[in-house]
Amino acid sequence: MLSARNIAALGFMTFAMYLGAGNLIFPPFLGYQAGENFLSGMSGFLLTGVGLPAMALVMVALVNGSDKLTAALPKPLATSFWVMVFIVIGPAFVIPRAITVAYQFSFAPMFGDKALIPFTVVFCIATILFALYPGKLIDNLGKILTPALMAILLIMSVTALMSPSGELTTATGAYVSGAFAEGLTQGYMTMDALGSIGFGWIIFRAIRSMGVNCPKATAKYTLIAALMYAVAMEFVYISLAYIGSTSSYLGSGFTNGGEILTAFTFNHFGAFGSLLLGAVMVLACLTTAIGVTTAGSEFYDNTFSKVNYKGCVITTMVLAGLIANVGLEQLLTITLPAVVALHPVAIALMIIAPVRNKMARIMVVTTVFTALAFGCIDALHILGYMPEATDQWLNRNMPLYRYFASWIVPTITMVIMGVVAKPRACIRTAVNTN
Repeated sequence: MLSARNIAALGFMTFAMYLGAGNLIFPPFLGYQAGENFLSGMSGFLLTGVGLPAMALVMVALVNGSDKLTAALPKPLATSFWVMVFIVIGPAFVIPRAITVAYQFSFAPMFGDKALIPFTVVFCIATILFALYPGKLIDNLGKILTPALMAILLIMSVTALMSPSGELTTATGAYVSGAFAEGLTQGYMTMDALGSIGFGWIIFRAIRSMGVNCPKATAKYTLIAALMYAVAMEFVYISLAYIGSTSSYLGSGFTNGGEILTAFTFNHFGAFGSLLLGAVMVLACLTTAIGVTTAGSEFYDNTFSKVNYKGCVITTMVLAGLIANVGLEQLLTITLPAVVALHPVAIALMIIAPVRNKMARIMVVTTVFTALAFGCIDALHILGYMPEATDQWLNRNMPLYRYFASWIVPTITMVIMGVVAKPRACIRTAVNTN
């Protein structure tokens, strides 16, 4: 039985791993674009941007561990999937981006690009020091870093509510007549569900490190952590979206949420505001880097006999540091399509999880490849690589293609076929045997 303090620390740790710089930058821009329709837009955004990651944690709890999500797959395929996940949410994508974004909002205004290398070294060393002690992750993230991050965000949120920067802006673009649908699409595009199945490794390990070994109790505390994450993230998203929707007096022509937050903090707090925003960004990026480094290293240590946890942590951060300083932009052109394509596979595994014992293995594998194939189509669409004529045809004829979710209908169809087909196959087998 965990104490209330430990449960709170577990929830804070879970929240901190999700709260990256992207989660802070996007909501203000959504609010700025949605304007008077920001509540409708945020409702859709929260449903997919928070609901999908929370559902992923629930599924991890129900099957008793992230690794169980791929239990129905052949081992080589399952291992390949996890390796790809931890590469793209680790040194090839998330961590290098976290390093550069943290620097852009902290030291770049003063030093330009000159201090990126020393900043990277310090950032990577700090991440390594925290990640090397996964048994203390709840103490380090849940009891130290996250409360500091939440305190700063709370100051910004209260300031926005008590002293908004202007009247609600006018809705623009898709938010004029379809704010809810656009919010749904943008929430899905956060791709946080992919991170969820990775973070499941950490949450289970953290709960076990506190002396909880019963599978039912572990699942229970994972569900509580998912609920706490969802509530805290919704608070942050709504607060930041409100800042964007009331930013009319801060200026015009904003192109991203970072510009809005910079203008907001400077308007209300002056030069101190820049330091405040920099602290938020650095803490948010650091907690995310610690989370994905720990998750990936846990996986490699448990899966491959010739690797060890400490070596994985150090290797991950060395690679991430080099990429952040040498070839991040070039690598993003390669890894971003992989992230987009893997996201439907992750959600497909969550859909399969409750019924995987009712599906033949061949149907599970077929469903996963179906999600991957149509996920690749969505990746080409999202990244603008789809030929114009093909794009127009698919937009007219493929369900949900315009919302970057063409994989949903064929994937769910395959799951239904798999559930229906297995009982019939079992009946035929029994008849032939008799």
